[in-house]
Amino acid sequence: MTTAFSAYAAFCALVFPARTAESVVAALRLSVYAVVPTLVVFVTAYRILAPALMTAFAKMKRLQRFFAVSPGGLCMIAAGLLSGFPTGSVMYAALKKSGNISEKEGESLMPFCNNAGAAFLIGSVGTKMFGYAPYGVALFAFQAVSVLIMILLTRRERRGVCEAHTIKREAITPSSAAKAIADGGVTMLGVTSFVASFSVIGDALSSDLKLGGYVGALLSCALEISGGMNALSRLGALGAATGGFAVGFSGISVYMQCHFAAGGEGMRKYFFGKLATSAVCGALTAAFCAFGEKAAFFEMFGDASAGAKNAVLILGSAAIFTLSALAVAATAVKIAEKIKKSEKLQKMSGKKRRNDI
Repeated sequence: MTTAFSAYAAFCALVFPARTAESVVAALRLSVYAVVPTLVVFVTAYRILAPALMTAFAKMKRLQRFFAVSPGGLCMIAAGLLSGFPTGSVMYAALKKSGNISEKEGESLMPFCNNAGAAFLIGSVGTKMFGYAPYGVALFAFQAVSVLIMILLTRRERRGVCEAHTIKREAITPSSAAKAIADGGVTMLGVTSFVASFSVIGDALSSDLKLGGYVGALLSCALEISGGMNALSRLGALGAATGGFAVGFSGISVYMQCHFAAGGEGMRKYFFGKLATSAVCGALTAAFCAFGEKAAFFEMFGDASAGAKNAVLILGSAAIFTLSALAVAATAVKIAEKIKKSEKLQKMSGKKRRNDI
């Protein structure tokens, strides 16, 4: 898939240079005004402060047991909740390098610790794009609730991983701080590059396939969240109701950013976790849009009866999508447990045979 995307982007640059240049400029402008300001300080700060945060979170034993995580896992959760993507991956890379988190724990937490930041959702999405700050606040709150629910639902995966965890302390030195700032700059360049690349692909596909309106906005969201949310903001109520699903999933661009920041490690369960988070966050956001305080902003399609019908459709779709995603998640967990149990029985029977011989 990566090869296909790269080939298509190169084709667009060669055959439609003016259109491609326009898409790149628009994406870079969006990055400069909406993405980079909300990330650059966090990306650098977390690299520098990881050892200090580890020491603080090591004292929170009850919270560690509640989420079934180590102090390093709590660092990842905090980074994911308070900052923007890919700070969770940045924190994971720093902790993994110092030996303060295992790959198994990081893999389990990775989908839920790379989320849109408060500044992006409230300032850029809520205030600038949708023109309604409470919508951005609601998105941020629903995203936080969704990821905490998913972290609790997946705690069984991390059982036994964190009980005997010992902190490996690492001093903050001028050399480590300088390296953190330099690495943060490299990460930000990578983020900007991914935003521009996937924006170009999204714009080109929408133009070539004649996709506009809602379908075009969905494609943009699937590829790159910043441009996708901007496209949804032009669709009124339906776009606002869909925003939660888009924020929960975050797009392929964010996956690539996280993959880059984490050095390609801990990404095996990323898409599955993001789809489940998208279902929960989307259902909560759809309910907010249907029954939110400022009904005039979320007026559906004309008169009140049409609005009521559309609200029922949105909530019904959200409920079905959420239940389906949770059913798939539960089935997958059961299958994984059966496979694990079967492998364990096979090992035990093999050991018994060898002992009998």
